[in-house]
Amino acid sequence: MESALLRDPESIREFFFNFGKLCKNPIDINYFLCADTVRAFYKNGRMVGGYIINARGPLRYYQMMPESVRTRPDVQRYLARGNASEITCFWLIRHALTAHERNRIYLFSAVDALRSGKRWIFGGSVSPKAARTQKRVMPHVIYRGPWDFEGSPAQAQIYCSNWWELLGLITVAYSWTTVTDAMRGCGQALRRGRRRYAGALREAIAVRLSVRRTPSWHVYTQE
Repeated sequence: MESALLRDPESIREFFFNFGKLCKNPIDINYFLCADTVRAFYKNGRMVGGYIINARGPLRYYQMMPESVRTRPDVQRYLARGNASEITCFWLIRHALTAHERNRIYLFSAVDALRSGKRWIFGGSVSPKAARTQKRVMPHVIYRGPWDFEGSPAQAQIYCSNWWELLGLITVAYSWTTVTDAMRGCGQALRRGRRRYAGALREAIAVRLSVRRTPSWHVYTQE
């Protein structure tokens, strides 16, 4: 799997098209064209995932929150003085990627967010599974509920962390997932080995039984 930072409009439009096929959030193409960082991932020449890192206001997740939430003091504290960036428009084609490759995309997104130099890093998702993964490194949930567009699911969430939390947590999370992926791979290899051994054992037993069933009289000839 390879990654690339997209800068030319044609590549960004391809990213926009692929994101739109998987995610139904209404986002203007200009957001993609003007974002600070657009990174895509490729496998066998096919775009299989990517994300945007953006610190240019207004932030997308800020706009997705209802007005009553935007004006809350805690939300204003996170967004004060333009000291926030967001990991957004995150997408991937799960069946085309291994667990390790998916984890690498999450790792890349955290590293690119840290490069923004902002104190607060925002994330969000309408998918409970994606939110659960991202909240391992962005634990401060600031909003739960539908986003500000028609048809938004009620379980959508927006969360954040400061930069040093993100740095520490992504290190721990990625190390752990790397270890568990390795253990899972070893377990699969052991299971495959057991299946091969069991198959060979069954075959050997079947051969021995067939030998025992063979009448002995035809083996000898009388001279």
